[in-house]
Amino acid sequence: MTTASFETTEFRRTFRQETDDLLRTRLIWFISIWGGLGLIMTTVAIVMVMQGVDVSTIFSNGGQKAFFFLTTVVWFGAYLGSLLLVLSKRVHSQTIIYITMGLVMLDGVQGIGTRVMDMTGGPALAGFLLAHFIACCLFPWTVKQAIVPVVACLSASAFSHIVIESTGVGTTAFFTVASGAFALPGIFITGFKHSHRVQRATNKFLNQRYGMLRQELAYARQVHEALFPAPVAIGELCYAYRYEPMRQIGGDYLYTRMSDDGKCLSVVIVDVTGHGIPAALTVNRLHGEIDISFAENPDIGPGEMLCKLNKYVHLTLAKHSIYATAVCMRVNCETGKVEYASGGHPPAFIRGIDGSLEDLQPTTFVLGACAEPDFESGQIEIDFEPGDSLIAYTDGAIEARGLDGKMFQIDGLRRLLCSPVLPGAERGGQGQWAEKILEEVAAYRGGLPPDDDTLAIEIYRPLSSNDPSAFDEDAVSAGVDVAEVSAGS
Repeated sequence: MTTASFETTEFRRTFRQETDDLLRTRLIWFISIWGGLGLIMTTVAIVMVMQGVDVSTIFSNGGQKAFFFLTTVVWFGAYLGSLLLVLSKRVHSQTIIYITMGLVMLDGVQGIGTRVMDMTGGPALAGFLLAHFIACCLFPWTVKQAIVPVVACLSASAFSHIVIESTGVGTTAFFTVASGAFALPGIFITGFKHSHRVQRATNKFLNQRYGMLRQELAYARQVHEALFPAPVAIGELCYAYRYEPMRQIGGDYLYTRMSDDGKCLSVVIVDVTGHGIPAALTVNRLHGEIDISFAENPDIGPGEMLCKLNKYVHLTLAKHSIYATAVCMRVNCETGKVEYASGGHPPAFIRGIDGSLEDLQPTTFVLGACAEPDFESGQIEIDFEPGDSLIAYTDGAIEARGLDGKMFQIDGLRRLLCSPVLPGAERGGQGQWAEKILEEVAAYRGGLPPDDDTLAIEIYRPLSSNDPSAFDEDAVSAGVDVAEVSAGS
């Protein structure tokens, strides 16, 4: 994972601020260390003069002495002025970079001038190279910034050798290359430090962003789950559901609307393509469309609702390659019927009181695949008697893979729903099938994490709306007629 992939505006701003703070602190250190050494050496020279030490061996003429004092004044002035600028905090980080390079190059210029004035027999750039090494160890330079002072001073030194001192080209090239070699350790240290600092800043930035993202996801999950309805366990019509997103939030959604008298229940299940945050954002948009449709027409049928959803997905989401499957249902206790329309959704099931299953196959295309004029909901109506359960789910249940890589499939779900009800189960197991489906799917995965969002819902008509003991297990085992069981209760 490269650093460039994280160079967002926020990261660059954070990194620049960190560099600015580090530069100010390290420049004060550099001025204290290198300037302090210079001050000590100058003080020693002044004391020597005051003690009557003969300095004629150092300054053979007045010009050399004037040059020494002039460069000393300029050197201390530059260091003192830089210190005052940094302490005033009126300069930006880029200006501080120029100041650091300028101070280091000042040592190089002073060394070259000393050599030209023939005031020393030693290496003219020794002081510069030492100052450059200290600067590379202290300053948060880049490799380019560390190279600039070296190139500038070596170029000036070569120029003075050839033009002013009439040194041969070969000798000049030798001293230039040798001086440059002494600067390489500092440049290497700069490169290592900069790379390490960028990596550390990147990790810190990512950790902060990850923490913020976790908090935002936790809040987003609260908002997302607030869209889901509360289960209903008492009344003539009840429902229970379980939802397991693949990540914190997902693209499966359940909408329910119960009539005031509790005898009619409208249900919409939507499964959006994709996972995670993008899918959840799409769900939020569809929730608004469903909410508006029921607000405008509380009696809207499943077929009409499915057509509205298809139109919305086709016009707003399909152009982004986002589609959805959905099943819309309306259960009516008074008529004993369930109306439903399914757009590419996996088959739902009606489980009878005797354990029989009836498939509710899709009635039309996936939502968004075709325009409004070509879309027919195919709404159908089917009996839904007391004791029946309507079980619907999203494809995460049937597409779950086991350790062998095979899918759970519809046949696996059908075998589960055809299994006998455990003795003693309330209402013959009604209200427990959604939980059983997710438990069975999790067991089939063998401990592996889910590959998709999974939602399962059971809508059921209890034989007795308030008294679970009214359910007769023996009657179910014997396959007695539902009406007889109801009468016996």
